[in-house]
Amino acid sequence: MLSVLILIPFVCGLVVFLPMERRLRVRILCAVSLVHAMIVASFWKVNPPSEINGFLMLDAIGLIVLSIVSFLFLSVSVYMVGYFHHEQRRTRTFVACLLLLLSTMTLVSVSRHMGLLWVAIEATTLFSAPLISFHRNPESLEATWKYLLVCSVGIALALLGTFFLAIAAHDVHTLLLPVLLSGAKMLSVNWLKLSVIFLLVGYGCKMGLAPMHSWKPEAYGQAPGMIAALMSGALTQCSFLALIRVSQICAKTGLSEFYASILIVTGALSLVAPAIFILGEGNIKRAFAYSSVEHMGILVLGLGLGPVGIFGAFFHMINNAVAKVAAFLAAGSLAQKYGSSRATEVKGVIHLYPVTGVLLIAGFLAGTGMFPFATFHSELMILNAAVLSGHYLLALVYLGGILVMFIGVLRIVLEMALGKPTQPVLPAKENFLMNAAIAVAMIISLGLGLWMPDILTKVLNDAVALVRI
Repeated sequence: MLSVLILIPFVCGLVVFLPMERRLRVRILCAVSLVHAMIVASFWKVNPPSEINGFLMLDAIGLIVLSIVSFLFLSVSVYMVGYFHHEQRRTRTFVACLLLLLSTMTLVSVSRHMGLLWVAIEATTLFSAPLISFHRNPESLEATWKYLLVCSVGIALALLGTFFLAIAAHDVHTLLLPVLLSGAKMLSVNWLKLSVIFLLVGYGCKMGLAPMHSWKPEAYGQAPGMIAALMSGALTQCSFLALIRVSQICAKTGLSEFYASILIVTGALSLVAPAIFILGEGNIKRAFAYSSVEHMGILVLGLGLGPVGIFGAFFHMINNAVAKVAAFLAAGSLAQKYGSSRATEVKGVIHLYPVTGVLLIAGFLAGTGMFPFATFHSELMILNAAVLSGHYLLALVYLGGILVMFIGVLRIVLEMALGKPTQPVLPAKENFLMNAAIAVAMIISLGLGLWMPDILTKVLNDAVALVRI
C-alpha cells in the first residue's frame, strides 16, 4: 500500500501532461487527493507492512506527517475547483507539479532510510519551485529563484550532514533508521555531532528557521494562497520530520542534551526574528509567512524541551497545518478578488465578502493561537514544558514573541476586514467551494481545541515514545 500511495499521484502527475481540458486536470487532482486521503485514513486502523527491505515503513511519526499532507492536498484541491473558475491560466505544469509534490511528500513521510529521506526532500524542492511562479510576473520569478537558492544551499548542507552520518555509522554499514537505532553504541560520537549540526542547518533552511528564513516572506507573498498553504502547512513539516529522525538517533546515542540545546537556541531565534519584521509589514500573505517562521520555532522548541514539549510539538504540527490552511486560503481568495494582498489596497472585506471576511478573521485567530482553537492548547503545552524544565527566560521570550506576532498580524487583518470598502477586481460574489475548504479547516481546528479523540492521543503518545526511546 505504501508503494501504491506513492505511485498513484506520480503516475497521474505524468498523465496530466497529456492534452486535455483544463478543468479535467483539476478534477484528476481532486480524485487523486480523495483516494490518497481515504488510503491514509485506513492507516489509522491498520498499519501497513514495511516494503522494499525496510526502506519504506510507516510509524506513528510518519502517520502524523502523512495525514497532514493528505488533508492539506484534499483541501487545496477542493479550493482549486472554485479558484480556477475565475483563473484562466494554463494548468498543465501547475497540476502536474502538485501531483508530483504529493508523491514526493508521501515518500518523505514513509522513508526509513536517511539517504532516501534526503532524496525525497530534495525532490519536494524541485517540484514546489514552479508553483511559486504561477503568476509569471517579475516578482514571483524573483521569489522562485530566492527559494531555490536558499533551499538548495540548505539541501547541500543536509547532504553533507548525511555523509557525516554515514561516516559515523561506518561500523553499522547502513543508514536505515531501525538499524542505526539498534546499533547506536557503534556510532562515532564526534562525527555524529558534526552531522547533527549540518543536518539541523540544512533542513532548517527548508523549514524556514531563523536566520535561514529570508526566502519565506518572498515565496509565500508571491505564491498563490493555496501553494503558500501547502508550503507552510505540509512542506515545512517534511523537513521537521527529518529533524525528528535526528532526535531519535541522538536519544539513542546519549546526545539528547547536545541536540536539545541547539534546538532551543534556534527556536528562540525563530521567535524573535519574525517579531521584529512583522511590525513594518503590510502584506497579509507575507505577515502569515512571518507567522510560519514563528511556528517553526515553536516546533523545534517543543522538540528540545522533553516529553511534554515533544507531545506539544507533535500536536502543534497538526494544529499549525490546519490553521495555516484556513489563513492562507482566505488570504489567497482575497488576493484573487482584489488583485492584491496589501492592506492598503484591500479594505472593508467584511462588507462585500462577509463569509470570506469572517473566515479570514477566524484563520488569523487560529493561526495566532487564540482560545478555543487547538493551536492555543499546543502552544500552552510547549510553554508549560519550558517552565517545568526551568527555562524561565525562554518562557518570557516565547510569550513575548507570540504577543508581538499577534499584534502585528492583528493590525493588518483589521485594516483589511474593516473600514471603507475598496473596489475589488472580481464581482462581489462569494465562492462556495473556496469558502467550504476554509470552513472545514476552521471547524477541525475548533473541534480539536474542544475535544481530542482517543485515537489521536494514542498516536501522539506513540510518536513521543519513539523519540524518547
